Amino acid sequence: MPPELRQREFLTLVAQLLPQHLPEPLRAFNGRVEGGMMLKVFYHSPRIHYEVHPLRKTGRIEIGLHFEAERETSYRLLARFAECFVEVQAALGPSVEPEEWTNSWTRLHETWPLTRLDDALAQKVAARLGQMISVLQPMLECAR
Repeated sequence: MPPELRQREFLTLVAQLLPQHLPEPLRAFNGRVEGGMMLKVFYHSPRIHYEVHPLRKTGRIEIGLHFEAERETSYRLLARFAECFVEVQAALGPSVEPEEWTNSWTRLHETWPLTRLDDALAQKVAARLGQMISVLQPMLECAR
């Protein structure tokens, strides 16, 4: 069995694997591991980003698009995705859910059971994140 990775190592590996799961125009992203706890990937503003967040206390790993801008922007963007949510779910499946997360933040995300943080899981997460970005980023560009 391969060794378990520390969370920072796991997230760094996801970021390194991500470009192979993206079409060429989307490979020039900004990515950073914050506090060793979560990976944020963004194209314009870090306040609107894709996130991978292993949550050991809940035993889940979250993968999704976060709108962490001012309230009006976050809710407007979520509303735009709600208008085409049938298409989003057709492309990404029913596990992707919209959520009003806080008073000013919203997100489109899914969670998986958190298993061992290893190379195999990093590859699966990078592939899923790449699929989400490939579907959602063109829609996001139109919604801006």
